[in-house]
Amino acid sequence: MQALRLGKLFSAEDGPDWMHSHATYPTPLILEDGTLRLFLVSRGADNLGRVGWIDLDPTDLSNVLQISDRAALEPGALGAFDDRGIAIGSVHRIGRELWLYYMGWNKAADVPFRNAIGLAISRDGRGDCFERVSEGPILDRNRFDPFTLSYPFVVPPVRAGDDWLMYYGTNRAGGDREETMQHELTFARSRDGIDWGPSGETVIGLKPGEFGISRPWLLTQEAQELLFFSIRRSQYAIGVATRSAVGQPWQRLTSDLLGSSADTWDNAANCYPAAITLAGRHFLFYSGNQYGKTGLGVASLTD
Repeated sequence: MQALRLGKLFSAEDGPDWMHSHATYPTPLILEDGTLRLFLVSRGADNLGRVGWIDLDPTDLSNVLQISDRAALEPGALGAFDDRGIAIGSVHRIGRELWLYYMGWNKAADVPFRNAIGLAISRDGRGDCFERVSEGPILDRNRFDPFTLSYPFVVPPVRAGDDWLMYYGTNRAGGDREETMQHELTFARSRDGIDWGPSGETVIGLKPGEFGISRPWLLTQEAQELLFFSIRRSQYAIGVATRSAVGQPWQRLTSDLLGSSADTWDNAANCYPAAITLAGRHFLFYSGNQYGKTGLGVASLTD
């Protein structure tokens, strides 16, 4: 698989006042009118992540049609698992609603942060506004995930009676620095998309020099499944894995999909991938340097 950078699409300085810094965690979804809505997270003046969106022309992704003039989901109440901000995992159309699965940030005393996974629903079917299904997380630390959880990607059932599936990150080691993590991808199952049972199994593990695998994104094209993810080394890069059939182990195709860049906005890091197919072409949205502080961009994908 090869990726060709098409350029930066958006950064916080292009947005309204509530977007103080960062445009990150791009999450594409086609609206019922055919518009491509790209959900994202931007930080306010308080440095807390909030969910917003930009609408793009699906025939010309460089054409930004509209920007959310206010946040669609704010951080949680003080003391909640997401009171220090939100990071999007994935968004799905379930009937007439949009279900947003996300990671919530919370401060801790002896480690930099503690994360858990939440769910918010947009009743308008567009994502202009989301409401939490609960003040608490739908998946938190447990006997399989003892330290912290991150960035969920959910696969709703295709047929009635099938389980829901969630890929997400889990930290296998404690410590007070990110570099001491052993953060891998795992999965959980659910009957209703709300109550989840973690598996404890590793989906994508670490290679030498890596200390974090996170923000999974599944793209299914014909008979092939592709799993994109962020790789944390000294800086972020994007990896891709594939498998021959459901239930078979994932095999990495690359650990640096985008390679080096001469552009100053993504020359040090590229991360938080999200892929979509538009008119038979495959595109990858991603964040740039400093966790997306410099903005987000898009690349085209070829086999």
